[in-house]
Amino acid sequence: MTSSPEPKPRRTKLRPTSKHKNAEAASSTQLNPRLILTAAIAEHKGDVHKQVAYFFKHYSIPASQGRARIVSAKTTTKYVLTVHMLLEVLQGKGVRVHSLDDLTSRQLLMVMRHWEANDIAASSLATYFSVLKRFYGWLGVKLPFASVANVLSDPKRGKRSMSATTSKGWSANGVQFSEVLTAVHAKDDVVALQLEMVAAFGLRVMEACAMKPIECDRGNHMIVMYGAKGGRGRTVEIETQYQRDVLDKAKAFARKHNGFIRRPGRTQKQAYKRFYNILQSLGISKNEKGVSAHGLRHEYANDLYTRLTGTQAPVNHGERLDLEDDRQARKVITEALGHSRLAITSAYLGSHVQMERANKKRLARMHAELTASGCAMQLYHSQFQQQARTRIDSKIELRVFITGPAADGQEVKGVPIILACGYFLPSGMPSTTQVSEGEMQKLASVCQETLNQWCLGQHDSCVPKTVPRFELMFPE
Repeated sequence: MTSSPEPKPRRTKLRPTSKHKNAEAASSTQLNPRLILTAAIAEHKGDVHKQVAYFFKHYSIPASQGRARIVSAKTTTKYVLTVHMLLEVLQGKGVRVHSLDDLTSRQLLMVMRHWEANDIAASSLATYFSVLKRFYGWLGVKLPFASVANVLSDPKRGKRSMSATTSKGWSANGVQFSEVLTAVHAKDDVVALQLEMVAAFGLRVMEACAMKPIECDRGNHMIVMYGAKGGRGRTVEIETQYQRDVLDKAKAFARKHNGFIRRPGRTQKQAYKRFYNILQSLGISKNEKGVSAHGLRHEYANDLYTRLTGTQAPVNHGERLDLEDDRQARKVITEALGHSRLAITSAYLGSHVQMERANKKRLARMHAELTASGCAMQLYHSQFQQQARTRIDSKIELRVFITGPAADGQEVKGVPIILACGYFLPSGMPSTTQVSEGEMQKLASVCQETLNQWCLGQHDSCVPKTVPRFELMFPE
C-alpha cells in the first residue's frame, strides 16, 4: 500500500518586530534630517547635548561638494564638536537651550563674535560658520548671513588665503630626501618603499599604504584607486625613469607578499600609523624639521609645475607666466593630485599676487623690527654714525641695506641675508671712509639675533649694483 505524502508544513509569515520597524523607519528617514531632529528632540527632551549625539548617530551627512557620497568619520566628528562648542558658549553666556529647535540666528551671531574676540584663526572661524550654517539649514532656520564675513565685527578676520606664501616642500626647507630615505630604510624597508611612492607620484600616505601596484600599473601611467580621499580615483602619468624604477620595486615587493606595499597581516590603518611613527622617530615633523610627509606632495606638485612650464612655481619665486599657460599647468596638477577644484593648487603652488602681497608685509615687518626706536640695531647705528661724525664729517651718514632676495621680501631658507654697510657723503656719494670690520660684524650679528635668520655683513662697495637692495631708514 502506497503511503500518501506528508503534507508540507505551512510557511508562517514572520511579522516584523519593533526592532525591524525601527530599522526600517530609520532607513526611510536617513536622508531627511528634519525627521531625525524631531526624533532626537522627542527622545531626549530637555537635554540638548544628547539631542545632538542622537542626530549625528542616525544621520549620515552627505558631502556638500563633488560626487554623491557620505562624508568621512573625521568630518562627522568636526560637525559634532562644532555644534557642542556652540552650545557650550551659549551656556557660558547664560543662554539656556533645552531643544535644538530653540537655536536662533541671533545666538549664532553671538557665538561667532565670541570666537572672534578670542582670536580664533580665520580658517577656524570660516570652518565653524560653514558647519553651523549647514546645521541650521537642517533645523529649518534660514540665516540672514551669506558668509562668515557677515557675522564678524571685522569682516577681514574671517578672510583666509588658500594660496601658499611659503613652500612646504622638503628641498625648499633644507631637508634632503635622499638622506631621510636612507635613515628610514635602516629602520623599516617597507616604510622606505612607501615613502618613495609618496615622493615619486605625489601620493597621500594613506594611498601608499593601500596601494596595489601590480593592478595600478598601466604602462605609461598609474591608476590611484585604493585609499583615495573621498573615493575619487585618478591617473598619474609615469614621466621619469625614477617613477618607473620605484613602481617596479613596489610591484616586486607586492608579488612576494599580499599584493600591497605593506607587511602581511598589517591593516591599512596599522601601516599608516607605522609610517608616521618611523618618520616621527627621525624628527620628520613640522615642529622639528619644519616639514611633514605631506610636504612631498607639495614637492611633487612644484616639480611637475616646473616640468610643464619651464619655471619655478610662484611659491618658489618663479617667473610670472601667461595666465592661460599657468592655468593649463594647474589643471594638469589638480588632476594628478586627486583634487576636484582648480583653485586648490594655490595651496601647493602659491600665486604671484599673494606672494607679492606677502613679500611686502614681510619686508615691512623686517624693517619695523630692525629700525624701531630703542632697538639694538638702531642704537648701534646711532652710536657708529655719531662716532664717524665726530671724527670725520658732521654730515656723514651710515647707510645700511638689506640685499639679495630678502630685499624684495622673499623668504629663502638656507641663504643668508646680506647686510651691506657704508658711509656716504651729504651728496649721496660713497665716502672714502670705510665701515670697520668690527662695526659691520656687530650690525650683522644684531640683525641675525633680531630676525632669527642667518645674516652676513659686507662693505657696500663689494655688493654689485645689480643686486636688489632695500635701505633701512633709522630715526634720527
